[in-house]
Amino acid sequence: MDVNLNNNNWAVITPSYRGDFERCRLLCRSLDAFVTGVWHHYIIVETVDLELFKTLAGPRRTILEMEALLPSTFHHLTRIPLINNRSLWFSWGTRFMAGWHVQQLIKMEMAFQLQEQGLLYCDSDVFFVRPFDISSLCKDERYRYFSTADRYEEKVIPNPKYTTVSARLLGIKENPFPSPTYVDNLVVWHSPTVRAMCAHISKVSSRDWRVSLGREIFLSEYSIYGLFIDHILNNRSHLKLEHHTLCKTVWHRGAMDDAALEAFCSDLGDTIVALGVQSFAGVKVERLEMQLQKAIQRESNSA
Repeated sequence: MDVNLNNNNWAVITPSYRGDFERCRLLCRSLDAFVTGVWHHYIIVETVDLELFKTLAGPRRTILEMEALLPSTFHHLTRIPLINNRSLWFSWGTRFMAGWHVQQLIKMEMAFQLQEQGLLYCDSDVFFVRPFDISSLCKDERYRYFSTADRYEEKVIPNPKYTTVSARLLGIKENPFPSPTYVDNLVVWHSPTVRAMCAHISKVSSRDWRVSLGREIFLSEYSIYGLFIDHILNNRSHLKLEHHTLCKTVWHRGAMDDAALEAFCSDLGDTIVALGVQSFAGVKVERLEMQLQKAIQRESNSA
């Protein structure tokens, strides 16, 4: 399966919700402070959060309504207080879906909605701390795609069901293990490759790709994209595999004291341009704002 290559403009894509608003605002400040090149930031939220997030809109930032991007058969039902106000969705094709599943569908949907060829996915709990030219993600007309250098057997890979379900959705018959992992916090997709992937899923399942994915419980959009490239895509000349992460992330639960946070934010290495501190890590946004301000000040002093 081949894809076409076009322009080098970039879309930065952030699905978010009310509970992450302050973190999303921090991300916006950091993007505006550090990221150069031709890019536009799209924040995608449910209708109930639209007015709140519109305060973040600007010349390089558009707030999109999630319900308007999905087929009319997808219905947002409610938010559930007992599970942190997470969303519940429904369609007759998929039945009930959790909000985080729908966010994964939305990430793929953006390849059909936008004209930009380069898609950089950046969650709300990420913020940039170094100057970053977004055009560096496509060198010699080859778009970055990420996987770990290590390959893991099924018994040791984190959450192996996500890999096996991704392989099944793609119609991969052989055992996908040992397999790298493809999950990161700054992930690059090439839009025509995403569209080719979705068409392939529809062909394998004989149903719309949105329905096929929406029926799954163990769903990993980044695993699907990575396995599609590694196992299905015939011509990968427009892509460049890179094993290094661009974002240093706290994945674990538990509070970080000031010394631990300072150490985390200071020891960046050569390739890190952003930090990801998960909302469940017990770090208040105000402390992250201080780290962003320090990063901006360091850059100002070195200019």
